[in-house]
Amino acid sequence: MVGGQNGTWDAFLRKLSRLVGGERLVAIFKIPARPAAFADPDEPLDPRLSAALRRVGIERLYRHQATALNAARRGQHVAVFTPTASGKTLCYNLPVLDALLRNRNGRAFYLFPTKALAQDQLRKLQELGLMDEVPAAPYDGDTPADQRRLIRDRCRIVLTNPDMLHAGVLPNHRLWAQFFRHLQFVVVDELHTYRGVFGVNFAYTVRRLRRLCRFYGSDPIFICASATLGNPEEALRSLIGLPFYIVGEDASPSPAKTLAIWNPPYLDLEAGIRAKASTEAVRLLVQLMRESIRTIVFVKSRAMAELLLRYTREQLASERMDDLRDKVQSYRAGYLPEVRRDIERQLFSGELLAVIATSALELGIDVGELDAALLVGYPGTIASTWQRAGRAGRQKEGLVVLIATSNPVDQYIVRHPEFLLQGAEPIAVSPRNRYIAAAHLMCAAYELPLTENDREFFGDLFDELVARMEAEGVVSAERRKFWLLRHRPHDEFGLRTVTGDEFEIVDRSKGVVIGLADRQRVFRSLYPNAIYLHMGDTYFVEALDLPKRVAYVQPATVDYYTVPLEEKDTQVLAVRGETPLNLGRAFWGELKVREQVIGFKRLRLFSDEVLSAEVLDLPADEFETMGFWICVDDLLVQELDERALHLMGALHASEHATIALMPLVAMTDPEDIAGISYAPWHPDTHRPTIFVYDGVPGGVGFCETAFERLTELLERTLDTVARCPCKSGCPSCIQSPRCGSENRPLDKQGAIYLLARLLGKKLPESRDGG
Repeated sequence: MVGGQNGTWDAFLRKLSRLVGGERLVAIFKIPARPAAFADPDEPLDPRLSAALRRVGIERLYRHQATALNAARRGQHVAVFTPTASGKTLCYNLPVLDALLRNRNGRAFYLFPTKALAQDQLRKLQELGLMDEVPAAPYDGDTPADQRRLIRDRCRIVLTNPDMLHAGVLPNHRLWAQFFRHLQFVVVDELHTYRGVFGVNFAYTVRRLRRLCRFYGSDPIFICASATLGNPEEALRSLIGLPFYIVGEDASPSPAKTLAIWNPPYLDLEAGIRAKASTEAVRLLVQLMRESIRTIVFVKSRAMAELLLRYTREQLASERMDDLRDKVQSYRAGYLPEVRRDIERQLFSGELLAVIATSALELGIDVGELDAALLVGYPGTIASTWQRAGRAGRQKEGLVVLIATSNPVDQYIVRHPEFLLQGAEPIAVSPRNRYIAAAHLMCAAYELPLTENDREFFGDLFDELVARMEAEGVVSAERRKFWLLRHRPHDEFGLRTVTGDEFEIVDRSKGVVIGLADRQRVFRSLYPNAIYLHMGDTYFVEALDLPKRVAYVQPATVDYYTVPLEEKDTQVLAVRGETPLNLGRAFWGELKVREQVIGFKRLRLFSDEVLSAEVLDLPADEFETMGFWICVDDLLVQELDERALHLMGALHASEHATIALMPLVAMTDPEDIAGISYAPWHPDTHRPTIFVYDGVPGGVGFCETAFERLTELLERTLDTVARCPCKSGCPSCIQSPRCGSENRPLDKQGAIYLLARLLGKKLPESRDGG
């Protein structure tokens, strides 16, 4: 093997760079090794648990594991924020198993964001050999009906997911009465994945769980495990609603790592067109496999995983390495469970030399020792970057290569690679979404009559929403407010949508419903002839039946994707905060948004080349949300005019770049955000204005988080636009593939001037000499 123990990754990277040519290797960081720090718990573990740990080779605990155990034993809620491969699993398994071995009636819920992760953690419990004393089993949508009662009655640890908790456990809590009475622990793993719409829904699901625990007389200890977050206290307060003892130290040993930033070369400098990151990934992977370096490649979708697998096998064949074609495989959530388990086994045993994976392999699943990790594009958050990087070099020095795309965030990181070494971003979760709160309050009413005490769980939205439910005849108007309807409200919405106004997504090839989408997402992504990604699989949208609320799709293999063309309008409803800028002012508050999809574009995968466009006839959609807006002073407008810079083009370009770079300050994806600019003025602000808003009804905290770090966001936006070497704008700075007005008008130099003056900064020299 090349690299690793002899510290030759630098030489190997430079060799790779020479082989492929060009100035691709832009930065190399050395992450030093860290020795382990051990500690003993304040009180010894149950002898049976100590013996089980010795059987799996664990003689002593890392200090953070002992700290978490001690805090849970004191009755404190515990949250552990450490990187992947740091032993977080024992931080919750130890206190749970120790307590349940001592209390034969004790019970625990384990919540995981995916079924695959629950199965992996079940195997770790089974390896300890304590299943006779503490039976454990998964309880999810795949659990056979004839086993569910057995699990409820006999298992002491139930591993499930938030969706099953919401729709399967809480509405049927009387079947779980014994379990709830003796519930001692609730474990929440991968807490950092609960953000945005899913995070807000999860927060209310947890509050309903806590409400039922109080009804049954239990007060479980919550133990949360997460990658590092920028706002752990706020995240726990929003998601769980309880005070926590936070463990942030990672005392596990860590080998050294080499982190490299790889930037594909320009194909057309003036137009800002770069070589594809996917092509670079294939070339790097083939070279790594040639050197027998065990590698994992992370990509953003299942479609990309399959394409890269095909390209890699073709490249291996063209270089006369046919013997390696079967040594690389793709891994994604769409595979059957037995197929995924077999790939995991082959990885663990070393039969596979490389795997191309989606985020399905990011979350804690044990696949053994890997030497290198290729990240095709920035994963979107610092936490996710290091989760993926942690897959390489668990026992010896590993190599991590981030292959940048033309995305503005990726190019910002290329110019500022130290960004990856700073603290993690804050998670964005705002429980004040009225739509989501109302849906869960109806579920709570179905589960138990509402009382004044429930204000504790639903906050200051409680009175307003209960009054509306009474007026609509949903609950009784008595002191104890009973659910009056026959149907279960749980069946009307899922945890990944905002409202109950949902459409079914039907795969016509199988005649089955493969998912649900709320009205806003339907118009943006399930319009006729769209290419739709569902859990990473690619579908062609054949028809959209609005009266029946059904979108009909067929599986498809295509080399393009689609983006909607929209007309938008905004109305300011209320200002919740404001902050001065140099020649302007920024506000945050409530907005009413009107959006209408009027057509769509087909763009080639990886290159974003526009292939064609079509017109659509769809109804407009209106919703209320949260956002921020920037108003420009008259003096700045005058300065732009004097310099022959286009006002609307400057606003529009700044809007695009600001939205694209929001993942640098908040855990979000640009697809969760929308915006619109107005010139010469907006009727509510009476100024030229840039609006940026959460793209879902009610808002979920993305723009609120960004507003709190607005100066930092605008500074990074200015840096990205000014330092991009293109002449008049490109996908790496101000162009957006999702722009509803065909990226017109855009004024790159106008955006640079506008942003610099808003920040009160000296005008930077742009790379194109303008």
